Amino acid sequence: MDSIIYYNAIKSSYEGLYFKEQIKKIQFLLSKFEIKTPYTILDVGAGTGILETILRNNNITALEPSDMADMIVQRKLNNVSIVRETIEKFQTDKKFDFVFCITVLQDIPEEQRENAIEKMISLTNEGGFTIISVLKASGIDLSILNPMESGEIENDIYFIFRK
Repeated sequence: MDSIIYYNAIKSSYEGLYFKEQIKKIQFLLSKFEIKTPYTILDVGAGTGILETILRNNNITALEPSDMADMIVQRKLNNVSIVRETIEKFQTDKKFDFVFCITVLQDIPEEQRENAIEKMISLTNEGGFTIISVLKASGIDLSILNPMESGEIENDIYFIFRK
């Protein structure tokens, strides 16, 4: 099943299903950094806007192609731009201090993943960070790209890259 169709179908129950797990992952990953405003942040696959709510005082671009983007709108966050697009089709001249892709990469078709990763890293400012987590069950291993750190959190493996 196409991931956008899937997330459209579970939109109203997403937070009931995944909120606790996602918030633990996000809090763990954020604990690795001292994120103070005003950083620029790109959230690839923003879902319902959990990261956006936590980092609401930063300038955030939330990429969410599914109908879950409507839930981010409902949160009425001032510093969040919502873009209903995939990373593959996203176009911008901006660079970001942090690029997050939390539990999303496995939903990107395999033949597009390498380009998606390259694009995320290219959208990161010099000295900035690209943080990617993938479901352990996906078997995706980004260690060949030499992350500065990697490990396990919840049902994911995370990779942190510094540009």
